[in-house]
Amino acid sequence: MPALPEPEAMKPWPVRLPPALRERQRWITPEPLNLAPELVGQPLATPWRRAWAMAIDLAVVGMLTGISGAWLWLGLALVLLQLHNRPREAPARRRQWVGWAAAALIAFLALGELSDRVAAWWSPAPAPAAAAAAASEDAASDDAESPIAPAETAASSATPSDAERIAALQAQLQAAEREAREARRALAEKPTGLREHLSRFLDDLGAGLGWGIVYFSLLPAWWGGQTVGKKLMRLRVLELTGKPVTVMHALKRYGGYAAGLATGGLGFLQILWDPNRQALHDKAAHTVVVDLRLKPAMPPALAEPPAQPPAA
Repeated sequence: MPALPEPEAMKPWPVRLPPALRERQRWITPEPLNLAPELVGQPLATPWRRAWAMAIDLAVVGMLTGISGAWLWLGLALVLLQLHNRPREAPARRRQWVGWAAAALIAFLALGELSDRVAAWWSPAPAPAAAAAAASEDAASDDAESPIAPAETAASSATPSDAERIAALQAQLQAAEREAREARRALAEKPTGLREHLSRFLDDLGAGLGWGIVYFSLLPAWWGGQTVGKKLMRLRVLELTGKPVTVMHALKRYGGYAAGLATGGLGFLQILWDPNRQALHDKAAHTVVVDLRLKPAMPPALAEPPAQPPAA
């Protein structure tokens, strides 16, 4: 007797979803492999909220780049320590407190750096070269004025020919000092060369990448899939198998950012047409971003399985 086909109700997931649900891209659909059943129907974050969260995170990382390199090395050491220990058995409450402590430390350092920059902007200090030039100019003026009295005394007691010779030498000395001051001023106001600009750009880029690794790997792992931007926008990163987000998942997402930039931004624009709004970094880390403001909605196709056909 030939085997009967398996009834529709007995087939495992994935279950076919209505086309309208797929087009709206509002809930997680059971298309990715190894999807936790409890995640189906979770509300997805909209692209513009994800963009605002990323803008906030990049602003925080930008403020962190001005902090001393010792703090950066400390953060990288914490990342390596987390990768070595893999504290998966740590209680959720402990991870949350660690995340809050890290966020408070980052906020303290960032606010301190921001206040220093604002204070420097309101009362800019003279540049070192300009200050040195001004000090040299004052010293030169003092040196130029100091021999005037002895020169006048010598000129009054000397013959007319000697007085003319001393006056000529004094004029030449003043002209040479004037030229030296102008040269020092021009050297102080001279813009930096291409090599200095390139070196400064590479230093800032390295600091930004380093702080990006620290920020985007530690905070999501310690804060339950959230960063400062995602916390403010009420978003959360979820691992599709239902496991907590670890440092390794966060590092994969950060590596996906570089891949998205390498594709000319198409890796980020992928959230506009992907069914689960997964960008390239989400695909790499097997994660998705949900909106905590909205309630989960179970699609009808998953809430009530179709009725079994009557037995023949």
